[in-house]
This record gives sequence, structure tokens and C-alpha cells, in this order.
Amino acid sequence: MIARLKGVLEDVSKNSIVVDVSGIGYLVHVSEGDLKRMPRVGEAIIVETHTHVREEALDLYGFLTKLDRELFLFLMEANGVGPKLALTVLSHLAGEA
Repeated sequence: MIARLKGVLEDVSKNSIVVDVSGIGYLVHVSEGDLKRMPRVGEAIIVETHTHVREEALDLYGFLTKLDRELFLFLMEANGVGPKLALTVLSHLAGEA
């Protein structure tokens, strides 16, 4: 499991970022709240991550704080809540804080 990435922010899109770690670009899904707090492209970044493995995909979900990652994992414990829904809920919770 990939628990953390430390590298350079290479790209930012609507709901994900690319973090370059020693020449390898990792696509990381992030919340809207974290997108607003990202450093500029080309700057150093540390992202706490959750690796989600399914039969057809391996996805990384990223968070700027360990607390956000823990809340994400807590939300996913609820019946019927997957990583995309947990990230959406986290986005709305962060927006109200």
C-alpha cells in the first residue's frame, strides 16, 4: 500500500493531481477542499494517501493532512460508501469548517 507521496506537484485537474516522485508521475484523486489548498505546480508537496484496489483498477486518494485521511477511512466504513462518495462527503465537510 502506498501511504504517502513526497515529490513535486506536476499537474492539477478538476478532481485530481499528478505528483512526480523521482520521475514517476502518480495520479491522485483529491477533494475539492484540498484542491483549493494545493501549492503551485512545480512546488514540493507531501500527500497522505489511501491505495484503493479493485479487480479492474488501482486508485490513489490523497489528502493534505493525516486527519483528512482518517476521516475518509471512517466514512468508507459505512455500508454502501465507496471512495468516490467518501471523497465527495469530505469535500462538503471541509467546505463548512
